[in-house]
Amino acid sequence: MFKSAKVLIAVVILFFALAVLGFAYYYLEAKNLAMGKAIVRIGDRVFQVDVAKTAALRARGLSSRDGLGENEGLFFIFDKPGNYGFWMIDMKFPIDIIWINGGRVVGFAENAAPEPGKRFWGLKIYYPPEPVQNVLELGAGAVAKFRIKIGDLVSLSGLGEN
Repeated sequence: MFKSAKVLIAVVILFFALAVLGFAYYYLEAKNLAMGKAIVRIGDRVFQVDVAKTAALRARGLSSRDGLGENEGLFFIFDKPGNYGFWMIDMKFPIDIIWINGGRVVGFAENAAPEPGKRFWGLKIYYPPEPVQNVLELGAGAVAKFRIKIGDLVSLSGLGEN
């Protein structure tokens, strides 16, 4: 029994090490990749967005940026709807996270704040209320300021035209 406990511990440590290495690879690799540009419309509001549609770019997100302009954001595109978790790793400013599926807002997390000094496994993870295929990150307060609400139509244009 003692031997099997050692094996289990070794497997857990190996799994954790591989997970950390995988995360580090995507995170560091993404620093060298350029994001696409596009325009997102929610109602009559227009946002200029960077687009993260690869695993590496999604892992990087807005980390290490100093901020966003009022009409700027980051739009995430996933291959299929899912319950994708978002955290504030290496973030320097708070954001609003808008969950989108089927071209409609299905929920949001307002004023998600950075957690400086926390290791990534201790960070709060924000999840959508239902599976989503897209996520829009805007500066904190945007949901309230622009009166974004569940059910609002969302459109993406200009992707690939830059």
